[in-house]
Amino acid sequence: MRDDFAIKQVGGLECIHLSTTERLQLDCFIGHYIKTRNLSSVPDIERILRITLDEYPGQAPVMVNELNAWIDRTLGYRAAHPDFSQLEDL
Repeated sequence: MRDDFAIKQVGGLECIHLSTTERLQLDCFIGHYIKTRNLSSVPDIERILRITLDEYPGQAPVMVNELNAWIDRTLGYRAAHPDFSQLEDL
């Protein structure tokens, strides 16, 4: 990891890193997560995500792919590919 990345990190889940120079604020991350998993119809999903994120065991800097994978495993969601319609599990 680059020294300047380690020095300039924001603690906790205040922001989620897309790269060493790009970050998402937590609210934007939650909105993006809901959209990419097609969860807008799930009742109270934003509150569920916030409660789940309070239990995130990782340490800053938090990378988006790691956080997505952890939430997916914890809550059992999957990302929806934007180019394919939802397919029934066989």
